[in-house]
Amino acid sequence: MTRGSEGICDALIEAGVDHVFGIPGGGTIPIWDSLFSRQDRIKVVLARHEQAAACMADMYGRLTGKPAVLMGQGAFIASSGGFGILEAYLASSPMVVLTDTSEGGTFSQHGTYQVGTGEYGAYDLKGILRSMSKYTTYAVTPEETVQGVQLAVKHATVGRPGPACVVMRSGAITAEINPSRVPKIYHSSGYLKESRTVPPAELIAEAAALILTAERPVIIAGNGVHMSKSHGEVLALAEFLGAPVATSYKGKSAIAEVHPLALGMMGAFGQKVANDVVASADVIVVAGCHLAPSDTKNESPHLIDPSRQKIVQIDVDPRNAGWVYPVEMSLIGDLKLVLSQLVGIMKERGGVKAPGADERAQALAQRKREGGFFDAPECHSDASPILPQRIVKEIENAVDESAMITLDAGNNRLWMSHFFQSKAAATVFCPGGVAGMGWGPPAAVAAKLLNPDRPVLSVVGDGGFAMELHVLSTALQYQAPAVFVVMNNSILGMVRDGQRERTIATEFIPTDFAQIARGFGAHGVNVSKPQELGLVIKEALKATRPTVIDVATSTEEPFFKMISR
Repeated sequence: MTRGSEGICDALIEAGVDHVFGIPGGGTIPIWDSLFSRQDRIKVVLARHEQAAACMADMYGRLTGKPAVLMGQGAFIASSGGFGILEAYLASSPMVVLTDTSEGGTFSQHGTYQVGTGEYGAYDLKGILRSMSKYTTYAVTPEETVQGVQLAVKHATVGRPGPACVVMRSGAITAEINPSRVPKIYHSSGYLKESRTVPPAELIAEAAALILTAERPVIIAGNGVHMSKSHGEVLALAEFLGAPVATSYKGKSAIAEVHPLALGMMGAFGQKVANDVVASADVIVVAGCHLAPSDTKNESPHLIDPSRQKIVQIDVDPRNAGWVYPVEMSLIGDLKLVLSQLVGIMKERGGVKAPGADERAQALAQRKREGGFFDAPECHSDASPILPQRIVKEIENAVDESAMITLDAGNNRLWMSHFFQSKAAATVFCPGGVAGMGWGPPAAVAAKLLNPDRPVLSVVGDGGFAMELHVLSTALQYQAPAVFVVMNNSILGMVRDGQRERTIATEFIPTDFAQIARGFGAHGVNVSKPQELGLVIKEALKATRPTVIDVATSTEEPFFKMISR
C-alpha cells in the first residue's frame, strides 16, 4: 500500500506541480522524505525562513501561472509564511500550502506544544489559514489528504487565482491509503479540466460597438493582465484604437512604458499625464483591475466619474466588475480570451485601425513632451548621498528590456514605480497585496531560479533588505545570481516622512550591507557617487554570484514630492 505522504507527492506530479519551497518540520517531514525519490520531477528549494519561502512561491505563481507548494510546520507556515500567503491572496497568485497540526498523533486534546487543532490549549491553524486563503481543507485520513491536495491545486488556479491550503493531521500523512475506502483516489488531471470562460458573443459585440463610438478612449490595465498573460492582447486593443494605456500600481509594466501609447502608472503617485488623460476620457476600458482607492486618488471624481464617463470593465471575477464604480458594461471571463475576441470583432467592423487612432496617438505624444513624462530635475542630480530619483534613472539606464525587476515596500517602491520606465511588458513585479517590507529580495531569487539567463534585479530599502538578508544564502546555494540594489539611508523613509518634525522609532544605526554580502560569500559593492552606479549595476548583472550594491541614499527627498496634484 501507499502512504499518504507518497500519495501527496504523486498527486502534485500528476497536476504538473514541479516546485516546493519551504523548511522541513513537524508532521510534514514524511512528505519531504517522500520527495527524496521524486527530485527529478519536483524541485525542492530550502529557504532560511518561511516568509522567504512563501514569497518565492508567490513569485513562482506570478511568473508561471501555476501553483508552487509552500510547505512546513503549521505554526510557522501560518505565522512567518502568512506574510507571503496574504500577499498571494490579495494579489491573486496561485499557491498550494501544505502544513500540519503538529498534534503528535494522539495528544491533540491535551495541549501539546505547537498543536494547531483549534481545541482548548491549541491555536486554530485552520481558522488562521481560512482567513487568508481562497480555499482551506482539513484532512484526517490519507485519502482525504490526497484528495485535498488535488482540490487545492484546482482552487488555486480556477477563476481568480489564489492560495489554497491543506491542513493535515499527522496520521493523514503517515497512514497507508486503503483503496477500498472512500473517498476513492483518482488521477489529478481529471480535477483540472476547467475551460476558460468568456461572455456571450453578442455581449462582446455590444461592448465593441460602444468602445468604437468613443472619441477619447483610454485603457486601464491592472494586475489581471499579468496573471492572465494578456499583455499582447492589451497592446493589440490599444494600437487598434490609438488608445492610451494607463496602469494600476500592480499593473505596472502591463505594457512597456516606452511604448508611444503607454501612460505609465496612474493614481496618487502616478504620472500626471496618466491622470490627466484618464480624467479626460469619455470611455474607459478597465482590463483586470478593480480600481482600488490607491489607483484612483481615493476615488476622486476628478479622475474617474461614471456620470460623465462610460466604463467597460473586464474581469475574471464578477465581484470585481462594478465593485468600486458603476459600469456601463461588464464582461466577465478570461481576460486574454475576452480581449482577443473584442479586438477581432472591432477589426471586422473597423479595418486595420479605428477611425481617429493615428490622431489620438499624435496628440498623446505632444502631451507627454509637455508633461515631464518619467522625468524630473532630480533624476540628473550629482548630489551625494545620491538622490533616489537619480538612483532609479541609473538603474533604468543600466538594464535592457530583458531585465526582471522586483520592488519592495516603502519609499524605494514609490520612487521606482513613479520614475522607472519599463522597457518591455511583464518585467516589473510589485508587492501589492499586503505589500510589506521584505517581499522583493526572495521574489528576485525565485525569478532568477526560473530564468537563469535573464538579468534579475531586486530594488529594496535598507529596512526591507535587513529583514531578508538570509536570501543571500539561498541564492548562493541554488546558484541564482540575482542583484540587490539597496537604497541605504538608515531610516524607515515613508514613516519618517509622514512624521515630519516628530520623528520617532524610524532611524537605524548605519549598516554596511555590502560587507555583510561578502560575509555570505556573495559580491558586495558600496556606491556613494551617482556616476559610479550604472557601471556597477552592469558589472553585477554579468556576475556568477549574487551581488549586493549598497547605495548611500539621501534622506532629503520626501515621498510626497511625487504626489500627482
